Amino acid sequence: MTRASDNKLVLIVDDTPTNVGVISGVLKGAYRTKVATNGEKALVLASAAEKPDLILLDVMMPGMDGYEVCRRLKANPVTREIPVIFLTAKTDALDEENGFEVGAVDYIHKPFSGPIVLARVKTQLALQDALAQAREAQNQADELLHALLPKKAADEIRSIGTVIPRRYENVAVLFCDVTNFTSYCDKHEPEDVVSRLDALFVIFERVTARHGLEKIKTIGDGFMAAGGLLHQVDDPIGSAVRCGLEMASTLIDARLGWEVRVGVHAGPVVAGVVGQERYQFDIWGDTVNVASRMSDQSKPGYVAVTKDVWEQVSSSFQAENLGDMEVKGKGTIAVFGIGPQKT
Repeated sequence: MTRASDNKLVLIVDDTPTNVGVISGVLKGAYRTKVATNGEKALVLASAAEKPDLILLDVMMPGMDGYEVCRRLKANPVTREIPVIFLTAKTDALDEENGFEVGAVDYIHKPFSGPIVLARVKTQLALQDALAQAREAQNQADELLHALLPKKAADEIRSIGTVIPRRYENVAVLFCDVTNFTSYCDKHEPEDVVSRLDALFVIFERVTARHGLEKIKTIGDGFMAAGGLLHQVDDPIGSAVRCGLEMASTLIDARLGWEVRVGVHAGPVVAGVVGQERYQFDIWGDTVNVASRMSDQSKPGYVAVTKDVWEQVSSSFQAENLGDMEVKGKGTIAVFGIGPQKT
């Protein structure tokens, strides 16, 4: 039966044939080995296509000594992560200190004890496996964090453990929802519903990124994004409108009976992360509420905005008056539907 340790490769670096024979005999059956009789050859083998998992390195060798070999290994990005255990007859504390300073992980004194060599090698390789698993787990956690949160928010959580709530001015908020979605859900299998909605939202995510906006979240059949929030956008409102127009023109299978409605509003928002068991980055404020109401008033192929927003982008777009709307705290406001960009 082949054990997992059989696949590990140990590089033995020693200019004394007797020492090489003893160490090879100790490791035989547990690990694969390669041998270098000088420092130059050791550096070549260490950076080969199949790099060793661990290096047993003699200190006193003609030409390049073990300390210099270790320095060069640790200075090379290709080999710096390979653990090095020094083998030496030097037992002075200063010698050991020098070894650890140049990057060694352990020190074995000559004459060798076979069981000690084997135990030290096994311990270091097990530690490397544990570190590799920890790095992989951290990478997976980072990927999940970046999938859940905007990049800047995810980076802030990694750095200080939280996202500091902040107020942002002049943020363009985009709301997009799908009409007739609820009735579609009632008549189709869950797998079909989720699959089709997921495909649509993937398209929306790509469109959002292309226009420099950031996806904030999805809410049922709704999709919310923002421009000029966590990273600068030269023209947040114009970018949000262009993004919304592309979303509104997204081709949806006519048999689904779906239509996309989009609303955009701009102004100050408060942003932060809520929850502990499950992070949720979100934005709040009157700007968000009005953008949501705009999407309710929109029609297919158009982006609904308030009169104030329309006046800021009127030189770049065409629009039609969609009538007045009652907005809590604001009274009656005029709503405009922005259509395709002027040519």
